[in-house]
Amino acid sequence: MEERDDLRTFLYGWARFGLFWLINIFGTIMGKTAILGIFGTFLPRLALYDNPQTLSFISWFLPIWLLVWLFWDDAKRHTAYGTYNPVAVEIIVVLTAAVYYLPVFILEYMTDKKVVATITSLYFTSEWLGKISEDPQIYGLIGVIIQAVLCIASYLIGHRFYLKKFAEEDEAEE
Repeated sequence: MEERDDLRTFLYGWARFGLFWLINIFGTIMGKTAILGIFGTFLPRLALYDNPQTLSFISWFLPIWLLVWLFWDDAKRHTAYGTYNPVAVEIIVVLTAAVYYLPVFILEYMTDKKVVATITSLYFTSEWLGKISEDPQIYGLIGVIIQAVLCIASYLIGHRFYLKKFAEEDEAEE
């Protein structure tokens, strides 16, 4: 039985790793194209096309919102099926965030500033945190830490919420 649980945790980890990447790519594309086009059309006073910080925040917020919802849903399912394992989920989130952050070190070896700026704005959507530091290593790390903390918090709070909800439903049935 323990081997089956280990396999389930391993597969869960790979699934969340893949979803993390897909959601980040999807969020970046949606933030920089569809959301920008919609908000830019209907709210021209925001001048989103001229403000890379706002565009970066939108591109950062959309994946965060999707990931928080994903981990909230995971907490609900894990609570319902008795497979709640916060340590495994936290390890998966931290490892995924670390792997996502690693390419920032490649930017140091690139000489073309336009290429670095393009990669930074597309890959590290937390560029809006550039007011703290202009170094992509700093604001990229802060953005990834915020993302990981919000995902873990969503999982833990979701578990508490659904544990209480399922307990109330059991009491109502009795």
